[in-house]
Amino acid sequence: MNSVYIGIDLAWGEKNLSGFCTFEIKSNQLNIIELKLLKSIDNIVQEILKYKDTKIFVGIDAPIVIPNEANNRNIEKEFNKDFSIYKLSMLPVNRNILTKYSSNIRGEELYKKLSFLGFKKDYKADKVIFEVYPHSTIAMCFNNHNILQYKRKKGRDISFIREQLMIYQNYLKKEFISHDIFKENILKFKGQSLKDLEDKLDAITCAYSIWYCRFNEVKFYQIDGINTFVTPISKWKLYILKCNDNTLYTGITTNLERRLKEHNHLKSGAKYTHNRRPVKLIYYENCNDRIDASRREYEIKKLSRKDKLQLID
Repeated sequence: MNSVYIGIDLAWGEKNLSGFCTFEIKSNQLNIIELKLLKSIDNIVQEILKYKDTKIFVGIDAPIVIPNEANNRNIEKEFNKDFSIYKLSMLPVNRNILTKYSSNIRGEELYKKLSFLGFKKDYKADKVIFEVYPHSTIAMCFNNHNILQYKRKKGRDISFIREQLMIYQNYLKKEFISHDIFKENILKFKGQSLKDLEDKLDAITCAYSIWYCRFNEVKFYQIDGINTFVTPISKWKLYILKCNDNTLYTGITTNLERRLKEHNHLKSGAKYTHNRRPVKLIYYENCNDRIDASRREYEIKKLSRKDKLQLID
C-alpha cells in the first residue's frame, strides 16, 4: 500500500485559513502533491479522504486532546523542560484559552472526525495522526538546534520576517522536488499574502515532521499514557564500536548507519578502525548538540576499558 504524508497548520478560529500539504515519496524523493489553504474542518476531512485507499500519516500543528480546563497540559510542561536548552517552548494549551477562538476546539473536532474514520495515534496503523510542532522540527532538522524567528512578534519588522521566511523556504527547498512555492519571491509579499505563504510553509513542515518522525530518532509526549505529540530530537549521537581485534572505538556522528558504513568500508572511516575491520556498533546515546556530543566523547575516551564495558552493560 502506498503512503501519503499530510501536514495541517490548523487555524484556531473559523475566520482564518489553515495550511494543508500532501506529499508522497517519488523515486526516493519527497514530492508535494497538493499545497493549499482550507477554510472548514469538513473541507480538511474531505481533502484527506481523497487518499483513503493509501496509508495516511497526518501531522497537525494544533492540540487534538485537551483534558485540562486551565494551565498547561503535561505535553507542554515536559516539552518546555526538555527543549529549554534550545530556547524553544510551546504556548499554554487549555480549554479556557482555545474556546476563546472557537466554541468547538478545532483540533479536537478534527481529531474526533478522523478518529471515527479509523485514524490512530500509532505509527503501526494504516491511518495515523499525531500533533507536531514546526518550530522543533525546523530547529532539530534544519537550523542547527536554533529557533527560526519567522513568526510575527513585537520588535520584528517585515524585512526581518521576510528574511527569516526566505531561510525557511530554502531549507524546505533542499528536501523536496521542485515546487512553485520554492520559486516565490518572498520580498514581494506583505500583509495577508505573507501570512498565507507562512501557513503553507508550516503545512509542508507538518507533513515533513510526520514523515521524518516515522523513520528517525524522536520523542513522544503522552496524555493519559497515550502517545499524542511527536517531535524530532537532536541528530547528534555518541557511539562506541567493538573492533575486530576486540578493542573499543568511541566517536560522534549525526548518522549512525552512514558512519558505521564508513568505518567498515570507506576511506572516510577513522584511521584507527581502518585496520580493525569489521567493526560492530555496541552502544550509542543521544546528545543535545555537537558541543554536548564532543564533551561526552571526551569523557568516555578517558574511561578505562572496564568502565566502558560497564557503561555498555
